[in-house]
Order: sequence, then C-alpha cells, then structure tokens
Amino acid sequence: MSTLLALDTTQIILICLIAVLLIAYPIIMFTKNKKENQKIAERTNSLKKGDKVLTTSGVYGKIIDIRLEGNSKQITIETGTGNYKSYMTIDAYAIYSVISDQLPVAKDLPEEKPAESKEEKVEEKGEEKAELKKEEKASKTSTKKNSKK
Repeated sequence: MSTLLALDTTQIILICLIAVLLIAYPIIMFTKNKKENQKIAERTNSLKKGDKVLTTSGVYGKIIDIRLEGNSKQITIETGTGNYKSYMTIDAYAIYSVISDQLPVAKDLPEEKPAESKEEKVEEKGEEKAELKKEEKASKTSTKKNSKK
C-alpha cells in the first residue's frame, strides 16, 4: 500500500490512460469489423443473374448462375468475349464490386471550364510572344552595356 500512495499524479494518469486504451481498442475494432461484415453481406445478398462483377483477384465477369451449397454461396461467372469465353465458379465473398452499366451522373463529373474561342487563344499567344520579345531585347541591351564597360 505504501508504494501505491507513493505514485506521482502523472504516473496515475498514465496508468488510467493505458487501462482505457486496453478496453477501448478492442471495442473500436469490433465495431469497425462489424460494419465491414455487414457491407459484404449486403453485397453478396444483392447479387443476381446478369450482374457484371469484379472479383477480388481482378477478374471481370457476368453472373450466370447462383447456387447455395451448404453454408456457402457459389457463383458462376462468364469471362471473355466471342469464342474466348470461359466460366469460373467462385465463392460469393470473392466478389469485390458490382459494375453498373449506367453512365455517371453529370453532377459527379468534374466541372469543365467554358471553351475559349480561337480568337481569344490567338490574342493570348500574340501577347505572350510580344512579352518574350521585350524580355529578349532588354536582356540584349543589358549585355551590350556590360560588354562596353
């Protein structure tokens, strides 16, 4: 007991902080994993025939069959085009994302600057050339003055 009373206030605060971190860290990690698992479960449950998907290994394909075997959901995807088609059966958790065929909405696209007319561009180039010529003349005159001295 005498050693407990001999602790400084900073040491007590440090011990309390470590205790809080040891309790809070697993709770935070559990909630984060729970949210991720819910997103993955929603994605696998929303899969349907005809969806275009990307697997975690980077394979693009189209779902042609979904079946349940035991506790796992197996998906058959068709990859390739024309005479080079192939079929793969994978676990539903191997689907990384579903690819939509819709074009992006205009509000999601970056804003474009209004197009400048050709006349404005020509005027800007002419002004830039005139400034460069002035700078060249100024540098030539300064080198001539230095060489005369």
